[in-house]
Amino acid sequence: MTTTLRTPDPAAPLPGKFRYGAFSQDLDLPPALTLDEVIALTPEDMAHRSRLVNSAYNELLSVAGSLEDPGYRRLMTECIADPKITFLEQYPTDADRRRLFDEMVRLGFFNRADHPDEVWPPGHLTPQTYLTAPSSHNDFYNAHPGGLAVTVAYNIRTADAYTANYRQLLGVPLNRDLPAAALCVHEYPKVWLYQWKADGSWLEEPRTVYDDTWHAHCIYVTAELMYRRHDSRIVLAMAAAHQLGALNASMNDKCVVCQWVGLERVAHFIEAAAVLAQVDPVDYGLLERRNGKLVLPPVTGEHWVTHLADMNWPYTMGAAHLYTWPFLRQIAAGDFGLSDADLDGKPFNQFKNYVWSQLGQIALYEILIREGFDAARKTVLRLVRR
Repeated sequence: MTTTLRTPDPAAPLPGKFRYGAFSQDLDLPPALTLDEVIALTPEDMAHRSRLVNSAYNELLSVAGSLEDPGYRRLMTECIADPKITFLEQYPTDADRRRLFDEMVRLGFFNRADHPDEVWPPGHLTPQTYLTAPSSHNDFYNAHPGGLAVTVAYNIRTADAYTANYRQLLGVPLNRDLPAAALCVHEYPKVWLYQWKADGSWLEEPRTVYDDTWHAHCIYVTAELMYRRHDSRIVLAMAAAHQLGALNASMNDKCVVCQWVGLERVAHFIEAAAVLAQVDPVDYGLLERRNGKLVLPPVTGEHWVTHLADMNWPYTMGAAHLYTWPFLRQIAAGDFGLSDADLDGKPFNQFKNYVWSQLGQIALYEILIREGFDAARKTVLRLVRR
């Protein structure tokens, strides 16, 4: 059959902005609370009221139970429901941790201006669970009670899709257990690092490798699994989750020059973690020595799936957070009369924590951009009443 393309009419009007489907009015939300009631809630209260958080948390436990590898099954279940960070037990005294801190500074992994209590806060053996932990810093993504469970549950679904596609289309026998467990376990130091404070905010990750606050949980969990002597396959997945695909690209005339810096960065994370765990990364089966350097050997598809599936944060942070944070501040000030001091303190922290935990940042964002300000405002007022 021959298809005839329609010739465009230059005089025809331009289509204008596309009208997307609306869904906010169909949402089944919990009964509204007053702002005072919201301010009085604990992180546990917010999590238990949230269908989104409870669904994600229970899904993680179900995924853990479905893993065929018994070691991964036990590890993932522990990380979700009864987490403990044990590698610091090698350094029981303040003096021990001071010496380790100084060594990490000398090697370029920590910043000299920080303090051991900043990079290793107390409570490593008694942290919260995935039910209440936020997923990121206060201005990043899924920054609310239970945000960690939401992030990880979504990432595992993404990993399952990647794994199925590589298996079915390309015929590569990737193992599903590894990325599913790795994506959950990789995040679990956050239950310790993101400790809730009385004003509805929380402690954030300390500076570590590359002098930034993105990667502390990455090197800590790599060290933790080294310390526990888990197999090198899952340990490598811990270190590879963040930076494996990092690329610097430039032009040389008409040629694209690609520098895969991620391979060096993953090796760097492993080196840092090996110091914390007091192991040799080469003997552990993680790195190789080439020309006097420690380098990352080629990794398998399971590690690439782990890295690729840890990538929902740009949408959540660069879109949902970017727009819903100022939107909620506008609602808090305009509809609830919050002062500038309130907007920088507990009243607003609790307000945004509650709205995000009950609805989700992405759902609120999609209502805002699809249906407009008024529809998003009405949705929020169905959660928190004046």
